[in-house]
Amino acid sequence: MNKIEVDLNAIAYNLSIFKRIVYPETKIIGVVKENAYGHGLVDVARVVWTSGADILAVEKIGEAIDLRVAKIKAPILILGYVDPDDYHKIVDFDFILSINDFEDAYRLSREARKRNLWARVDLGIDTGMNCWGVVPFEFLQVYQRILDLEHIKVIGIHSYFADPLDIKFSKEQLNILQNALFTLQQAKLPIPMVHMASTDAILSNPESQLDAVRIGLGLFGYSGAKTAKDLCPALEFKTQIAYLRRVAKGESVGYGHAFMAKQPKKIAILPVGYADGYPRSLSNKSKVIIGGKRASVAGNICMGTTMVDVTGIDCSVGDEVVLIGASGDGKVYAGDLAELAGTDTAEILSRLPARIFREYHFK
Repeated sequence: MNKIEVDLNAIAYNLSIFKRIVYPETKIIGVVKENAYGHGLVDVARVVWTSGADILAVEKIGEAIDLRVAKIKAPILILGYVDPDDYHKIVDFDFILSINDFEDAYRLSREARKRNLWARVDLGIDTGMNCWGVVPFEFLQVYQRILDLEHIKVIGIHSYFADPLDIKFSKEQLNILQNALFTLQQAKLPIPMVHMASTDAILSNPESQLDAVRIGLGLFGYSGAKTAKDLCPALEFKTQIAYLRRVAKGESVGYGHAFMAKQPKKIAILPVGYADGYPRSLSNKSKVIIGGKRASVAGNICMGTTMVDVTGIDCSVGDEVVLIGASGDGKVYAGDLAELAGTDTAEILSRLPARIFREYHFK
């Protein structure tokens, strides 16, 4: 059986690390988007909230609704796009909507006015990503127009670093944001909570902390910053040996003859593949852990099957196989797989399907 084990204690511990790093007055936004980076939305969000986060952030409105249904009463910020047809849900469930232009705010104000309620928004400013937010030279005007709307409260202003570990470019982005805020001060306009730093920026660029920080990947034990060595990975991905086969010298394994046996081999067949979140790009590259020993993937990873070279390893059908995690002296973390796959750790984790059984540990 394929399963994912999540150590909720590790998540609470990682959050405590960041609480010691950020300034005491800085709010913490716990980012649990995309099923909490594959760790499981509701269980993780509850721990993040009760462990001291001030706000929870998700990507999609469906995730936000799931948290409300689970009776999680935290302030919830929706970072991603929401179809205007769903704006009534923003008002009804009291979510905070991340917006990128005046039109978003105007449509939301109309929905709020229908219910005689107030809606909350967090306005983005584009400081160099060319992806989200109001462009700087229009920011003052757009902000003023939104403040003039009825039934809308601007509770935040935010931006994103393109590459937090590129300190020079990040400082340029931060200057753009600070200049925009200065124009608001000159116009005597109120400035709400401002946030820009995510995990890597918190660790590598403390001056970017501002009023709040967004902690996502760091909650789960990962970061690109070298100072993240004290974080604890919270997830283990496991399967088991389904079959064992003997392969003769000169024979191939799997689709495309991608693995050729240069000598007799013992091959373990695992019931896990790229449809289960174990990327095909790891074919002939990654290693798994069986009985505390590392074994190499042999051939192309299939949709639901992976073959592993277990020659010289004492193993049997039904034995546990660690895809992500640790066993004995062997360790394979999501960051290791990301490097081999040519992607980032967040993609490896967030692509783990929600249908895979998750087992939670919490004391």
